[in-house]
Amino acid sequence: MGDAAVRISAAHADTADLTPAGDDWAVVSGVPCQHIALPYPWATIGRVLALPGPPTADQVIQVADWLRARSRQWTLMVRAEDEHQVAGFQRWDLMPVLALQGQPPSRPRSVADIGPAGDRDEFLVPYGGELAPLVTDAHLASGRMHHLVARVGGEPVGCARVRLMADTAYLGAITVLPTWQGKGIGTALSIAAGELAGRYSDLVWLHCTPGSRALYERLGYRQVDDHALLVPVQGPS
Repeated sequence: MGDAAVRISAAHADTADLTPAGDDWAVVSGVPCQHIALPYPWATIGRVLALPGPPTADQVIQVADWLRARSRQWTLMVRAEDEHQVAGFQRWDLMPVLALQGQPPSRPRSVADIGPAGDRDEFLVPYGGELAPLVTDAHLASGRMHHLVARVGGEPVGCARVRLMADTAYLGAITVLPTWQGKGIGTALSIAAGELAGRYSDLVWLHCTPGSRALYERLGYRQVDDHALLVPVQGPS
């Protein structure tokens, strides 16, 4: 892995982003683990890639026991290059890791005004009320998280979050309401979040999806690694 990939993996050992969501988290055998009461495999997760190398079988057992005790659905996040070393698991999702190369481009003119979120309810309008456990008042108050909202006529239509992890800055939660998509708001939000992140770290990164990859590459992001989410292999019924 390159230097950026190493720093990003190591940044997952920083647990500052786990605290605002509540008390159901722990460092288990060196692996930061968290359970959030949402019905998705990624909501109960062990960040195995925080380890300096591939996990041992005993570490995997201890982490899996902690996660399994909290949810029927859970995942391990690992570097894709290490997933073959985690026996008894299979890939649930692959998340390309893109890092910003240089400075973000100038922000284009947009129909939306972008600024800090006024409160959690405003942020959740575009993000989705079902994700409220991910945007508590504690998240908004955290000095390690910064929430942006795009507004049209004073009404929230888009959002983005910058999360500081160790010496890196992670972009996420970039969302635009369906009725406002295709108007450049997502591009403007992504650039604004990148500008904000760049004030705190020289390494700005994100996970992309197949649909968002082309946008971020146009904005100067380049792939530096792959992260994989693993689930247990299901035995015969």
